[in-house]
Amino acid sequence: MRILQVGNPNSGYHLAKELRKRGIESDVIITKRDLAGRWGAINNPLTHDVKISEYPPWVKIFDDSKGRKSIRMLKEMRKYDVIHAYGFSPINAMFSGKPYIANSVGDDLRKTAFKKNLAGLLLRMAYRRANKFIYVWTVHKPLVEKLGIKEPLYFPRMWNFEIFQRKKKKIMENENLVLFFPTAELWETKGNDKFLKVFIKLCKEKQKIFLYYVEWEKDTRKARKLLSIPEVNGKIEFISGPISREKMKEYMEKSDIFVDQFNSGSFTRGALEAFSFEIPVLINLDESLHIQLHDESPPVINAKNEEEIYLKLKELSKDKSSLIKIAINAKEWLKKNYNLEKSVDEYIRIYQEIVKSH
Repeated sequence: MRILQVGNPNSGYHLAKELRKRGIESDVIITKRDLAGRWGAINNPLTHDVKISEYPPWVKIFDDSKGRKSIRMLKEMRKYDVIHAYGFSPINAMFSGKPYIANSVGDDLRKTAFKKNLAGLLLRMAYRRANKFIYVWTVHKPLVEKLGIKEPLYFPRMWNFEIFQRKKKKIMENENLVLFFPTAELWETKGNDKFLKVFIKLCKEKQKIFLYYVEWEKDTRKARKLLSIPEVNGKIEFISGPISREKMKEYMEKSDIFVDQFNSGSFTRGALEAFSFEIPVLINLDESLHIQLHDESPPVINAKNEEEIYLKLKELSKDKSSLIKIAINAKEWLKKNYNLEKSVDEYIRIYQEIVKSH
């Protein structure tokens, strides 16, 4: 049984690696575009797998800058028994003649699948014709239902959290409430501006607060303008982003709270890493959806709007004692609901089922 992972260099790499530990031949295709630009460090296995210094032979680098890329990709896909296609790759997989899994990852489902253009039409078609359709974010459940996809499967996102472990027990020794905010500045999607406005308000009130702020993505200029006031001076460190997973660890170690996002109702991958690292997460979380899919919602500092963010941060700046308990409980939730071994077992079962039926 030969399995191809294509369309997501992160999840695809880690799943292929785990499958190979079980004796299953699985390769991952990573495109040159994946490795280019500001996202390159995040997408590159060499930066998030500390156990390798060069690509193993089962990592296939695909040159998508040359012509006839769709034809060349189809030729690669036809070498395998099952294609595990993430993001927009199910479109190519649909034309490969091979059985495939369509695995949505984010904007492919949230935006493109609902567009009335050719890309939207093809993606919806690829979702519906897939042997299995999988989604990995809880808040995508109503979107999947709206598309009318039959028998969709929800799987917690595939990721390896083993490097996100504390070296020593957290001690609340800093008199400031120290915040770490690495989430991409995409205000419409993530609602980052809500948090920044609250941070500025707390600075003006001379609260004991400090922010490690990672600047990246399209709304950074607006954010920098918002933060360009005297009251913020000395209470913020600007960090050019996106940053590596090693840097993520370093700043988590120095911080009391990980600040995530406030519009979607769910967390980013970074927040999952924060759960593993035992740092509490400030976020707007849709608890009902998480209870539906996980039976329980993760312990977080849940704040839906500026007023709630303000009240909770002001309270915590006076007394940080509850933070350690939230962090410990969040890590237990992660262990229970993002169990790597259990997820790999289930993927193997699905692959075997597809191969048997073909």
